[in-house]
Amino acid sequence: MSGVAFQRDVEQRAWRAGGGTQAAPAQRMVDFIEGRPSASLPGCSYPPGIVSHRVDELLPDDIVERLQVGLRAFGSKMRGYVTNEAVVVAVESRTSTPVRIPRDPARLEHPDVLGLFPCGEGAGYAGGIVSAAIDGVRCAEQCAALYPG
Repeated sequence: MSGVAFQRDVEQRAWRAGGGTQAAPAQRMVDFIEGRPSASLPGCSYPPGIVSHRVDELLPDDIVERLQVGLRAFGSKMRGYVTNEAVVVAVESRTSTPVRIPRDPARLEHPDVLGLFPCGEGAGYAGGIVSAAIDGVRCAEQCAALYPG
């Protein structure tokens, strides 16, 4: 469960950095790469808003360094990618569940609770919108086949 503890710690740091609201801490991309605060931020589509905070201070150094190296490398291959008009927003930490609800691999049904079809991200069978939708369709089709009418 150390991964869950790590996730909780990073989320709590981000919460405090966002002022204890749903606002997300953010930093201009070049400022993030160079490890300096952003004096201002461009507009962002995240509805609760963003607040200027050094995102590199919210994550462990080894993760920050890898992100900085990766952004620099991608920027050297794709001209115009690294810009201070882009923002690094922290943290999206709930894209997939850290647990998996059991299901029979053939029936897609819970092995002990008939009629229950764990599916999608929340059950641990997908990692994003599209894969969750596909898994949901598979489970719906299997449910209809096993329980017609």
